[in-house]
Amino acid sequence: MLDTLGVATDSNYARLRSPGRVQDFGVMLALHPRTLRVVCASENAGPITGIAHAEILGRALGEVLEDDAGLAEIRAAAGADYPTFENPVPVRLGGRKFDAVLHAHDGLIFAELEPVAPGAPGRAEMDRLNEEAIAGMMVPETLDALIAAAPAAIRAATGFDRVMLYRFDEAFRGQVIAEARAEGVDSFMGLFFPDSDIGPPARQLYEQNFSRYIPRVAGQAFRLLPAENPLTGRPVDMSHALLRAVAPCHVEYLENMGVAASMSYSIVADGKLWGLFACHHHQPAQLSYVQRLVCEQIAMLFVAKLENLLNPAAMAEEMARRQAALLSQSPLCAPDPLSQSWDATQEEALLGLVEADGAAIYIGGRVGQIGQCPDLADLHAYITQQPEAFARLIHMYDDNGLFYSNAIATVLPFGEAMRARGSGMLVIPLARDSHAYLIWFRPELVVKATWAGNPGARGSTTSTARPRKSFQAWKEDIRDRSAPWTNLQIANAVAVRDHLLAQGRIGRG
Repeated sequence: MLDTLGVATDSNYARLRSPGRVQDFGVMLALHPRTLRVVCASENAGPITGIAHAEILGRALGEVLEDDAGLAEIRAAAGADYPTFENPVPVRLGGRKFDAVLHAHDGLIFAELEPVAPGAPGRAEMDRLNEEAIAGMMVPETLDALIAAAPAAIRAATGFDRVMLYRFDEAFRGQVIAEARAEGVDSFMGLFFPDSDIGPPARQLYEQNFSRYIPRVAGQAFRLLPAENPLTGRPVDMSHALLRAVAPCHVEYLENMGVAASMSYSIVADGKLWGLFACHHHQPAQLSYVQRLVCEQIAMLFVAKLENLLNPAAMAEEMARRQAALLSQSPLCAPDPLSQSWDATQEEALLGLVEADGAAIYIGGRVGQIGQCPDLADLHAYITQQPEAFARLIHMYDDNGLFYSNAIATVLPFGEAMRARGSGMLVIPLARDSHAYLIWFRPELVVKATWAGNPGARGSTTSTARPRKSFQAWKEDIRDRSAPWTNLQIANAVAVRDHLLAQGRIGRG
């Protein structure tokens, strides 16, 4: 799906950051930082600049470019102690318009020159799109709304066939948690990708580089000559270059998926790689640098809002909001919740409080269910026939009553039979002196999980491994555990428990 390479070794990482080649949608010039003379150039420089490759080496940048204003801007920025550039810099070359994108790295200044395609959106049009994108991204106020909005905004700005939001778990397995796609395009929603698909070296580059753009997966790769940095004697480090060539393994991976153009944006939250926006198109897709800037704005706003929503204060506020919504209008607070009529919103509020898939309310031998619950026969018998054992269980973590597990098959003798829909179980008492409980459930993670191709089919995780050729979803059992209950979700459950125990109404109606 994305840049792929296997285990983290220095040689693997070096091959990714110093491939010695560039993609064919622009020209790379590596410049001496003081003289701005060309010390390395991609071998496609001749056809695009009109200057033979052998002749361009050693030339001052002013002898290559024709735009005095752009040159003056580049010279002024390059002269700073720590050069930074206001990209793109409009320049002319061989009578044609180019966007010059510059950055300083590895002791050199890289100038990447992209031809501006005729008919490409102008600055005014892109400013309008940018304003619309920013306005749209300011609307979502919850995490769910933000996750849904961002892929749609990027697709609207690019026209790509499919834009996915891909999130990593703690083991760097990934899952598509949101997508926007054209009519008739296959959905990847919910699919899982094994950690080997994006190995540690590739993840390092994603953490360092915000964006990756591949307009023609089957495009030609041109050598950068000379391949060594004359200031260091080592291969030129292209870690931050837009034109950096694509690893052959990744090219084959994308071609196996039928993808002809790809673009991605890294999501780094709280200093960690949280996920990625992955954009796929089934035809080559030439986007101007300015168009890509609009997508960068969307992705950057997403990261900023994500970090805000994930920070402790914001999460506490969301927790309080969910608690207030539940306690102000839920039939759970009635003396007999099982005699009440529950609407869909009230059921959703009860499940959403702890992000559960199902819930059971047990009061004096009667049971009511909401959402997706396991078969409750064995649990009901356990509560009824072994009340002291169940009481010990739910007082395991709190004297007032609290139990949670994401691997119930390891706790209850009949837990194996529950695991499909109830590997995760969170229990609180609803009353102090009667057998009344609220039990939330989560399914096994993931019951017959849907993966994007068989992870085992990729073979070894070394740099010589071949990418998977089958992307037909297949099923793999991940047994005996659900997604873990978070501290905030447990705190939500405890807050509801404390309110209901203090109220003391349940079982007395």
